[in-house]
Amino acid sequence: MKYLFNRASFSKPKAATVLSLMTACGVVVILSSSPPIRKFVAAPLVVHDVDARGDACYVLAGGVSTWERLAAGADLIQWKRVPRLLLMRNDGTYPYSFKAQASWTGTQWQMDYLAWRGVSLDRVVALEMPEGLFGTLNEARNVAKLLPRDVKKLVVVSSPAHMRRVVLAFRRSLPTEVEVVPFAATSFEQSSEMYYPIWIEYLKLLVYYVVA
Repeated sequence: MKYLFNRASFSKPKAATVLSLMTACGVVVILSSSPPIRKFVAAPLVVHDVDARGDACYVLAGGVSTWERLAAGADLIQWKRVPRLLLMRNDGTYPYSFKAQASWTGTQWQMDYLAWRGVSLDRVVALEMPEGLFGTLNEARNVAKLLPRDVKKLVVVSSPAHMRRVVLAFRRSLPTEVEVVPFAATSFEQSSEMYYPIWIEYLKLLVYYVVA
């Protein structure tokens, strides 16, 4: 009889453990969905110079975030804080343009958006960009190769939670005589990436400290 177990005595601790885990997960989800808490957790990632100005600005690529970043770059041009805007060339096929009656590339859509924001396109330079394992670091290294020699102060524009990693990648990739100035495209609360997983950005930052 010593090998016979009371089933009920084992089900209760298991049920209590599952309930505790579910409660903990619920608390994490609720807290991580709160804008003030997410802003607090993301704060160390955000680097921003509100008075940023330089010889040029580079707008990082970024999926849906591209448009808020381009808007920030356009503002820097309109405020006369930078004379030119650099971005990554994107030859991928994007939605059909009924205005042009043709399928446009990503770069064509970006140029059209900048023109709509009042930016003269002779101030915009699209840099060729090879593929690479680390997107932001790949951009930084390529900009270092193609950056005009007269650029001694470069404003880098990206989403707020990316900025510390962006600054790290560019400062380690560009020559020491080129100053890197961070300019976050929006506030963290207004960013299209407000509810993206924050822990991934901390993990990427750690990886960049090793590989950049």
